[in-house]
Amino acid sequence: MVQKYSLNEESFVIKVTKRIFFYICTMENLNQCILFSGMSEEEIHKVIGQKLGIRTYKNGDKVISQGDDCNYLYIILEGEVSNSMSHVSGKNMYIESISAPGVLAPAILYAEINKFPVDATAVGTVRILPIPRVEFTYMLQRTPKLLLNFLQMISDRGAFLSTKIRSLSFGTIKSRIAGYLLEIAAQHGSLEFKIKHTQQELANMFGVTRPALSKTIKEMIDEGLIDSNQKSYIITNKRELYRLFRDKN
Repeated sequence: MVQKYSLNEESFVIKVTKRIFFYICTMENLNQCILFSGMSEEEIHKVIGQKLGIRTYKNGDKVISQGDDCNYLYIILEGEVSNSMSHVSGKNMYIESISAPGVLAPAILYAEINKFPVDATAVGTVRILPIPRVEFTYMLQRTPKLLLNFLQMISDRGAFLSTKIRSLSFGTIKSRIAGYLLEIAAQHGSLEFKIKHTQQELANMFGVTRPALSKTIKEMIDEGLIDSNQKSYIITNKRELYRLFRDKN
């Protein structure tokens, strides 16, 4: 016999089911986050508890504005966030994109001047778990594994930013593009891959104009280093591309 529910009971059952599903999905995402690496689901649950105040953003929404105070640790549970840095002159430079289950600007949380250095914009639907700094500090104090993971995370971020600054400061446009393409190829595990960024976004990333970027890419194609078809790229001479990146940095 099929049990029938009243409208109120049915609504309650749906709400509970959604909440359980939501909780399971959230825990799965947290389990994949480097911040909780090596921790069981039970340990993560003890650390986070029931404080799952998720924020949802639509495509193009500003998640964080450059100059905002950093009073929360932001863990991306779903989607992707694009980070860019703006200048008073109006110029805008793409820095990087962070996908779930990444963390936004973890090193800024405990900085003396804890202002966000970038604008963070949602790419598609994004769900974020914000953890207040006071609460996160308590988590670190009572969970040594979480503390070690956090220290590793901010150390890795420092190394990444150091490489990024070096590339932008000392490399030629061609060497910057070479380094970027080699990095994307390594991520895909293939010499043929697609790039999700537009030409303008790539130009912002390398700190150059769009015409200068297009000209350099054409030169690299003519030199037999790469081949391109719209957003698809093929590295045709990996050794020479790596030499170009290495010798100019």
